[in-house]
Amino acid sequence: MTAKTTAALLSTRACYHSPPLGTSAPVGFRQMLASLLQRTKGTRGVVFCDGDGESVDVAVGDPQLSDFDMKVLGAHAAAWLAPPANVQELKIRCSKGTLLCRSVREGYYLVLLLGQDVPTGAAAFELLRTAAEVSTEL
Repeated sequence: MTAKTTAALLSTRACYHSPPLGTSAPVGFRQMLASLLQRTKGTRGVVFCDGDGESVDVAVGDPQLSDFDMKVLGAHAAAWLAPPANVQELKIRCSKGTLLCRSVREGYYLVLLLGQDVPTGAAAFELLRTAAEVSTEL
């Protein structure tokens, strides 16, 4: 992932977007991701991906982001989380926000994008909780 790409995704400047919380996969995962967005203040978006970086589902809570933005972010995270790395949790903090990544089960992971100055402790706990919920459905 290039710094330019990361900066663009974490920036707060306007971009073209689809309606927030648009659908792209089965309702079960969609509801889990939407619930995570509602439970976690300051969350801009979340994407659920497989080990190849393909998005399974996505939820966007920030009108300045699109589903596509989150899918691209999830695809880039595959490089850090996919086997053989076996990373369970990853936090990347930038001046414009924080990226939390969590392995769900071998070959699947969640990526949560938080806004600037959002505390990460509660968000990491809710991400772990959602990862457990998603894991039971796989």
